[in-house]
Amino acid sequence: MGRNKRLMLGLTVFVVTVTVGLSVPESGRTATIAAVTDPLVEQGLQQAEQGQLEAAIATYTEAIAADADNADAYLHRGIAYHDLGDYEQAVDDFSMALQLRPDHVETLYNRGEAYSHLTNAEAAIADLSQAIELDPDFVQPYLDRSIILAATGRLPQALSDLDQAIALAPENADAYYNRGKVHTELGNAEAALSDFDTAIQLNPELAEAYGNRGLLRYQLGNPELALTDLQQAAELFEARGDQQGYQQTLYFIQQVQQAIERGDRS
Repeated sequence: MGRNKRLMLGLTVFVVTVTVGLSVPESGRTATIAAVTDPLVEQGLQQAEQGQLEAAIATYTEAIAADADNADAYLHRGIAYHDLGDYEQAVDDFSMALQLRPDHVETLYNRGEAYSHLTNAEAAIADLSQAIELDPDFVQPYLDRSIILAATGRLPQALSDLDQAIALAPENADAYYNRGKVHTELGNAEAALSDFDTAIQLNPELAEAYGNRGLLRYQLGNPELALTDLQQAAELFEARGDQQGYQQTLYFIQQVQQAIERGDRS
């Protein structure tokens, strides 16, 4: 289970592909996850699916009270806490689940993702790396680890993770977008443009890809194409109600328009 998180448009911003805890196998993952058999955990999963996270937490807590060794209950309660933004409690529950069931890929991934919200980069990288070691075909840890590596200045390592993620999931638009951002930071303009192009082909509503392609086109001396991209990005940001992205893109549009009027090419 996951949804995309869109962040503010800018030359140093990356897209994170998951903002909710992962409770089902993702495409490209080979490890199997045993079906939940506890009726209380099943009830909690249904409540969480309906957005009733507090009720789900209460149900998982009831399951834990009935069986203190219920790793699934700790895992899914941790996911519910994560989705409520209580990352510290989520980490506590994931850690308890791992004590009961070490080397569980799904739990390691979720704890690593939660650590990233607590700005504990090294702990996040450690969990995500262990998840990758246990299941090299699980795409999501590569994507999340690449975000953290890039944010901490380890761009070549981030690029390597994104290359692997794309090899495993060649239809993942966010992976191409993120790789385009890394190429931009590394000064690989043509590679960045190619990745932004592919991201847009795969997801024509990815506003960030249009926006950052537009900024890069402007830097490369093509303000007219840059303006077209930025205008498309602004429309998409506005359509999805992202006022921050919309307003920032309007600012860039104004700057490019002024440059065109002055005859500047970059």
